[in-house]
Amino acid sequence: MSQPVKLSDGLVLDARIVSGIAERSIAGQIEFWANLGRAIEPLLDGARALALARSGRVRPLSKCLANADSPAGRKRVSDFLASVPYPHYEPARRRPGVLVKTDADGRRTLGRFVRRRFEPLRSSKA
Repeated sequence: MSQPVKLSDGLVLDARIVSGIAERSIAGQIEFWANLGRAIEPLLDGARALALARSGRVRPLSKCLANADSPAGRKRVSDFLASVPYPHYEPARRRPGVLVKTDADGRRTLGRFVRRRFEPLRSSKA
């Protein structure tokens, strides 16, 4: 039996974003989240469940996405990518579809990914 329920605009927006990726309806995405929460809740002791609920440190996906395409968001992404192990990849300037691969020793190679594998271009000076 269906039951109408009032939901916050933020939750519905987050469900709309994720449902497109997960190939579910908005209602299906919210039901999925509800079922997941119902399955996990018994695994948490009471104090831990309350602490998680009260922490409020979870930011809605819609706010995270809105902040990603900003100067501060681009800097966070750049800082994160610089912190991961080598090799690093970045777009080649003025060369659409071409990447620059930077190795740990600083060597830079122009190339593209072909079948999930980086293939250097013939003239590979970056």
